[in-house]
Amino acid sequence: MRSIKGLVYDTSVLDANEGIRFRGKTIEECQAELPKAKGGEEPLPEGLFWLLATSQIPTQEQVDWVTREWN
Repeated sequence: MRSIKGLVYDTSVLDANEGIRFRGKTIEECQAELPKAKGGEEPLPEGLFWLLATSQIPTQEQVDWVTREWN
């Protein structure tokens, strides 16, 4: 197989009832635990980014920091 371009693909198992998990948390847990915008009902993308990057639920200050860095 020399000089042949290939790709290794590792499949994963997705629970049909719980769905996808982000760092072990369900979507519903993320919606409940991640910081939201003032007056908002859904988590901020910056909070999910922090969770994926650090495996920790961010504080509002950490989310604000990511927002400043992105802008």
